[in-house]
Amino acid sequence: MIHIIFGLLGGLALFIFGLKSMSDGLQKLTGKKTQKVMGILTSLPVVGVVVGILITIVTQSSTLVTVMVVGFVNTAMLNLKQAISVIIGANIGTTLTTQLVAFRITDTWIFFAAIGFAAYFIFKNKLVKNAGFVSFSLGMLLLGMSLMSQAMIPLRHDPAFQQLMLTFSYNRILAMLVGALFTALIQSSTAATGVIVAMTMYSLIPFEAALPLVLGTNLGTTVTAVLASIGGTVSARRAAMAHVLFNAIGIIIFLIFLDQYAHLILAISPDNYIGRQVANAHTLFSVINAIIFLPFIGLFAKLLEKLIPGEDTPVKKGPIYLDWNMVDTPNVAINLAQQELIRMAEFAKESVRLSVEGLLERDVSKLETAKVQEDIVDELEYEIMRYLARVSQSSMDPDMSIRHTGLLHAANDIERISDHGDNIADLAQGFIEDNIHFSDEAITELKGMYEMVMEIYDKAVQSAKNNDASIVPEVEALEALIDVREKELRSSHMKRLREGVCTADSGVVFLDVIINFERIGDHSNNISHMPIGKL
Repeated sequence: MIHIIFGLLGGLALFIFGLKSMSDGLQKLTGKKTQKVMGILTSLPVVGVVVGILITIVTQSSTLVTVMVVGFVNTAMLNLKQAISVIIGANIGTTLTTQLVAFRITDTWIFFAAIGFAAYFIFKNKLVKNAGFVSFSLGMLLLGMSLMSQAMIPLRHDPAFQQLMLTFSYNRILAMLVGALFTALIQSSTAATGVIVAMTMYSLIPFEAALPLVLGTNLGTTVTAVLASIGGTVSARRAAMAHVLFNAIGIIIFLIFLDQYAHLILAISPDNYIGRQVANAHTLFSVINAIIFLPFIGLFAKLLEKLIPGEDTPVKKGPIYLDWNMVDTPNVAINLAQQELIRMAEFAKESVRLSVEGLLERDVSKLETAKVQEDIVDELEYEIMRYLARVSQSSMDPDMSIRHTGLLHAANDIERISDHGDNIADLAQGFIEDNIHFSDEAITELKGMYEMVMEIYDKAVQSAKNNDASIVPEVEALEALIDVREKELRSSHMKRLREGVCTADSGVVFLDVIINFERIGDHSNNISHMPIGKL
């Protein structure tokens, strides 16, 4: 039994590691395109479904996609109908890996691992290295599947296990709940379904028991999105609830017609191969459920509005103050650009805040939302620059020209501050994934420096907003203090390293974060000089 348990857990660990690594590698191959695609969805639900399928195939995680959707809805980059369509697509896309492992290709793990390892270490091209990493990760995934299957072979003759599977065959609701609980615990419907497929490969689970277990995985995978929506906007909570209801309603329908569903699966699947039958059941559930829901997305959205009442203050991602009819009137146009700049500054501040909180609280959902805010800042900077370029074609007096130039520089500095927030979010992502931890002293120091950075940023934005040059000396003094503090923290960190209080890995992240803090201070100082024309 010990051999079975550790064989199963070891195989599951390799499977999840391979799945996660493959997801990371695929995302590196595609860059940030997967996140930006969702921001340009049309209102057509079918397009949203296709985008959800494609992004889930690329990221290899429906959980990640639904968390991203909640983040996009949280900042109004997606409306509720678009979010529902992407979630429907994500449910279909996540079944691809199950289809892959259901084929009898687990013995080919050596091929994928060897080719991937060679490509990663021999070639210098970044694209080839990432492709090699994906191949190696797929090999680990298949090896994990093989180990799970082999470890569980002795259970085939265990009376207690046979009785449990018999119970699952007759008690469909119990089997569904067990599948949901297992998926919620390991936070991956793909891994949970992979375990079920592995157990069917050696006839450990009869088809009648495997079917409701697989249905349950679709419910368990909704937990992460619900957690990500806590503390979010009303629309974000509705998007998370859409994921829960979409799967829950589908499961209820399929449980009612489970016998007919089973006959359909058997009719379209190879005989005497439960693994393929289970994989087809997983895919067909999501496809049929999508077909049922797609015509009623509008009504579904209204139901969610009834279940989770309330209104959000709408957040428009594009410019709201820039009036192109005023570009030939510089004094008016520059005031409008200044208002848009201050709005842009609020998004940048939110991006930094969410990144730092995501790091300190180990909250991945905040990191995803921070990246959405950063995308909004990038778009606003582009629009402000384009607007001011057109304004520059009109005649301006010297004072107006100084303000015009100051706005251009300030927009660039604010965008750079948002980039530093994005840098912190990337650091935090790796920090959490690699299970790195800061010492209590390091956390206290980071919080203290973060407060200083937010103070200088608020003063700089206040100076730019009110054209108040009197704030400049305060900002310059704070910037000097931040420079000193960065050196002090660097020194105290080196001391902790020597004493063994902090690890080298946590130290690298700590140093990178305080460097980003220091540079935010530099850019804040630049912004504050806008009213006096000192650029």
